[in-house]
Amino acid sequence: MTKHWQSEKWFVSPINYQEEIRKNFSPPEKVIFHDVTLRDGEQQAGVIFSKYDKLVVGRALDRAGVDRIEVGTPGTSNDDREAMRSLVAASLDAELYSWCRNNKLDIAAAKECGSQGVTIEVPASKLMIEEAYSTSMEELLRTVPENAQYARSEGMKVLLLLVDATRSDMETLSDIVRETERYCDSIAISDTFGVAIPNAISFLVSNLKDKTSKPIEIHCHNDFGLASANTLAAVAAGASAVHVTVNGMGERAGNTPLGEVALGVKLLLGVESNIKLNELYRLSNIVAQYSGFPVPPNKPVVGENIFKVESAQAAQWLARGKEGILAYPFSKDLVGNPEFKVILSKKSGPYNVKLKLQELGIDVPQEKYPEILGLVYERSVGKKGALTDEEFLEILQDLGLYKYKVEDLMRA
Repeated sequence: MTKHWQSEKWFVSPINYQEEIRKNFSPPEKVIFHDVTLRDGEQQAGVIFSKYDKLVVGRALDRAGVDRIEVGTPGTSNDDREAMRSLVAASLDAELYSWCRNNKLDIAAAKECGSQGVTIEVPASKLMIEEAYSTSMEELLRTVPENAQYARSEGMKVLLLLVDATRSDMETLSDIVRETERYCDSIAISDTFGVAIPNAISFLVSNLKDKTSKPIEIHCHNDFGLASANTLAAVAAGASAVHVTVNGMGERAGNTPLGEVALGVKLLLGVESNIKLNELYRLSNIVAQYSGFPVPPNKPVVGENIFKVESAQAAQWLARGKEGILAYPFSKDLVGNPEFKVILSKKSGPYNVKLKLQELGIDVPQEKYPEILGLVYERSVGKKGALTDEEFLEILQDLGLYKYKVEDLMRA
């Protein structure tokens, strides 16, 4: 029988589901994924998406089950307008949003290229209102309703993004929400500089939910490495939509990674979404290819090294556990990673050798393992790294335990 914390494909902490932990949770039955890779992700230093890139990535996001795709800023970019038109023509299941400044020209551009929704930025801290945007609270509360009403009159959904909400104060946030809620479809809290802790995000989401009947969404940045944790905390507190980017791309230290949150809401919180988890690895690689932004090999959920086993202890767990659940909290199949890879180095032990020999289809007596491991250790230390399959085969050949075949050289 599948439990929330355990199935054939995952095993996480049952403590996550204890009543004492969850008694104050109020998560949605299903969370919406609002992907901003093509807009906020493109703000990562050194990344430029062409309109063709956005079409390819947009289709990949749609295949992965993303609910909304924020395509770009048509009010300032002709390429983004063309990308939006191409994605509209592709007839995706995902809703297509444009990011807009708080003015009618940006909203009109979004409508003209076929946007189904707009994200309107609203400065929400006094610092942003007065210094970054050179406006006033009075002016803000006059123009936001006007522009939001205009967007809705053009048939588009309106998402108000409260910029720098976590460096604001509750009085300012409450005033903005009270004066603008009737003109929008949802309101997003933005931890624009990644400066809040999960407890603060929980408090903020809960507090604002008490002040409006409109859905509350969460948009986090990763400056302190808390974007995923903060986003999960927001969902537990009742946020109905999460803003994410593939591979955590975004300005400065990046945004909330889609893969981590998709897996987290399902396995750690027990909340459903439309994300197809087995598409996560493929999606990550597509975005890495078209953005030129590499994925760290140890990146949670989608890193290429996650299912590589090098240490003796991990190899023992892998060899003894069904579907790798002793060695991993979730299976490779769950996230679409193609295979386990056993690695040999100075850190390896007998189980590494056993698994590698099985992987290569080679039979060697177990009493030879210590001798093999001695040579693996020496060569690994000498090269300051793990061995390739070809180097391992050379060791077996040197010990008279194996003769090369053409097909083995190709496999190595």
